[in-house]
Amino acid sequence: MSLWPVLPFHPEETLLSYSDRLAMLHTGRGMDRLLRDIGINTEHFTSGREAAVARFAEAVGLPLEALQQASIRVSQRVASFRGEDISKSFLSPRAARYCPACLEEEGHRTDRRFRLIWGFRHVARCERHSLWLVNSPCANETNLRLALGTSPLGAALSVSSETPDYLKWLRTRLHFGPRLGASWMDDQTTEQVLAASEMLGGILQHGHKVALRKLTPGETEEATDIGFSIYCEGPAAIEEALDTIRRNSSATAVQAGPLAYYGKLFEWLDRRSNALDPGPIRDILRNHIVKHSAIEPGTKVLGVEIAERRYHTLHSLSATVGVERPRLSRLLKKLGEIPEEATELESGNMLFEAARTVPLIEAFSTAIPLQDVPLYLGATRRQVDILYRVGIVKPLIPRTGRGSVRHIVFARSQLDVLLDRIAELPKLDDIDEAKFLPISFACQRGAGRFEDLFCKIIDLQIPGFRRSGKVGIGAIYVDVETQTLKKKSI
Repeated sequence: MSLWPVLPFHPEETLLSYSDRLAMLHTGRGMDRLLRDIGINTEHFTSGREAAVARFAEAVGLPLEALQQASIRVSQRVASFRGEDISKSFLSPRAARYCPACLEEEGHRTDRRFRLIWGFRHVARCERHSLWLVNSPCANETNLRLALGTSPLGAALSVSSETPDYLKWLRTRLHFGPRLGASWMDDQTTEQVLAASEMLGGILQHGHKVALRKLTPGETEEATDIGFSIYCEGPAAIEEALDTIRRNSSATAVQAGPLAYYGKLFEWLDRRSNALDPGPIRDILRNHIVKHSAIEPGTKVLGVEIAERRYHTLHSLSATVGVERPRLSRLLKKLGEIPEEATELESGNMLFEAARTVPLIEAFSTAIPLQDVPLYLGATRRQVDILYRVGIVKPLIPRTGRGSVRHIVFARSQLDVLLDRIAELPKLDDIDEAKFLPISFACQRGAGRFEDLFCKIIDLQIPGFRRSGKVGIGAIYVDVETQTLKKKSI
């Protein structure tokens, strides 16, 4: 049997606030008495247990779904709201704050409604009246009647700034839910969005050691608004913010860890968000750390073991390639990886991309000096000089680099690529001395410049053949008559 009369239920009001107003109408003695009369355990109802809320909905004749939307489930460790796991401090059913203008409009103390949105920790103002929320005298009570007692309403303090975008987003989400496909935030919980926004904005605004709980309500609102303006733009914008946070860090040593570079953001994601999933912000920060730090393989970063190294320090690079640090530092300067004027301290604090630098060092350790390249390629010194001059074979040390003239060396792997391509040419078993000549003789007989003819043969633009018993460039033979006639026809 349903209670009658029943007060209109406002979707903006918490279930505990509504139940107390209804109880005052029927019993004049508050929520506890009404719940006992209809056989509901007060503690179960206050903590938002589904069975208790369902029994209340049946007793008052209201839709269960509507009452569940206004109910906050509180357990020993965490809480939940509308199917989302949340921390108990993020959204509270307690009537801890209120807007004095809203309550004054509602009149009698038994008619005052505690709005659901006032229970969010990140809400510090009433959007409708542009007033700061006022702290209740008895903040632990579940309804405004008991929270205010006989105290007068607090003073109304105006807010001069515009309503933050995150408050508009929160109100829209409370009334209409996530608009699927409208934003990347739709798949995240409300707390994941606002907590990450607050942390980003807090560090950008107050530094790496910010104590968010010690900020004033106005400072919390400002920090959350700054962070939300970044967070709503998606991962790319968040990464740019992380670039700024890392750049603003006071950490200078290459051994400095993520805590030094990212401050409270890393501490929160590493130590204080174990009970609840913080959302994609953790993966974004982990990727940023790996991208910008020399993380040892096997190291766990924010709960995930890093299998592959992305960056080296000078020290770790020295151990990997087996080159002593002083010699390696000189070598990296020759290769243009370290500025020539860099001090030992500056060099020690630099990072080097593993995928590029390690092969470069290994290539240098097995490199072939210019004077040995002709023998390696099976070519004449003049042919090698031509290939070097036109850039077909390139030295490891850039020509414009310091020491490039005195240290002309070539990566063995680069020269091997040329030899492999020559080895793929078809064999020429029966030599017609009058028709087929080595590439050097063919150039002398009018087939064209050596570098042009060599490139066309390697790129299979014209037929070239490889004579058995010879290797490298000296093994290349061409049909000199055909090539000469083609050149003349052009």
